[in-house]
Amino acid sequence: MSPSPRARLGAGGVLVAIIVFGVVLAAAVRTEGTAYDWWDNMLSDLGDPSCHVRGGRWICSPGAEAFNAGLIGVGVLLLVSALLLTGMWGRVLAAGVAVMGGGLVIAGVFPAGNDGALHLAGVVLALVVPGLALLAASVRPETSWLASYRWPRGALAVVALLLCAESRLPHALLPRGASELVIAGCLLVALGAEALRVVGARTR
Repeated sequence: MSPSPRARLGAGGVLVAIIVFGVVLAAAVRTEGTAYDWWDNMLSDLGDPSCHVRGGRWICSPGAEAFNAGLIGVGVLLLVSALLLTGMWGRVLAAGVAVMGGGLVIAGVFPAGNDGALHLAGVVLALVVPGLALLAASVRPETSWLASYRWPRGALAVVALLLCAESRLPHALLPRGASELVIAGCLLVALGAEALRVVGARTR
């Protein structure tokens, strides 16, 4: 199965989205006055517009506005890219990426400090749904393209989903900040690897 120009464009969009997310995250952490400990602080703390204590951790992010704008931009980019990748990645995985993008948009529009319930809904959409889609694309690939590299894709999805479930326990085994970073890392590595495969594939 050879990638179409449309699919290559979509895959390129996914890679750009991942890079932009990394830049936005780094910029927020490096902003003067930001209180962020990767072990304890959630990524959502970087988008909180006020300085306060929540859940036993100090939250202060002067770059919150830029961080939230970045999340919205990344979300929109993933939404558009997913539409372009439907033929190559199948409806389930493409829909998972689209929902991930929509979740990031919701999380950016409704920071945790302003509307915790809507923000949490956005986070669930951005982390759990793409994890389920990656797992489904590994167990029952919709396209011949997804028949390759099923095990590493599935393993990353399982790790992400297990940590998502573990983070909701009353007494989580891992600090939630570190756990969320691993979840996001698994999803981004899996999606990034698939996007690189599409971009680097030879045209037959």
